[in-house]
Amino acid sequence: MTSTNFGQRFTAAAAKIPSAFGKNSTPGTTVYGRITKIGEQPKLKYGGAPGEVDTDDHGNVIQQLFITIETPNGPRNLYPTSRMEQAIGQAMNASGATSFDVGSTLSVTYTGPDPDNDKARLYTAVYTSAVGANGGGR
Repeated sequence: MTSTNFGQRFTAAAAKIPSAFGKNSTPGTTVYGRITKIGEQPKLKYGGAPGEVDTDDHGNVIQQLFITIETPNGPRNLYPTSRMEQAIGQAMNASGATSFDVGSTLSVTYTGPDPDNDKARLYTAVYTSAVGANGGGR
């Protein structure tokens, strides 16, 4: 019989930073704050078992970008989709920023479903470079 340390699983789940947007987020939901971390992590398999990671056709783990933002309600993770990345890119262009940096401020608003694809979401964003951020100049 194999022994499983469920305590580790529960404490790891409790320590996980919550996602900024969930499946029940309503249009108009905004997440804003200072960017504290940018990185990649294994993408979890949609509809898979808890902790099961997604792999490509060759068995390689698919990596997923995440952005941790310190919000008034604590840290939240953004997992940018292509439409969210587009909104962030437009916000960076509007601010004159040339790089995406920790310490900068980011606001992302879920504006509603994409009328051309009911499974996709549309976003708007505002990006403000950190003072003295490398490449974040105006």
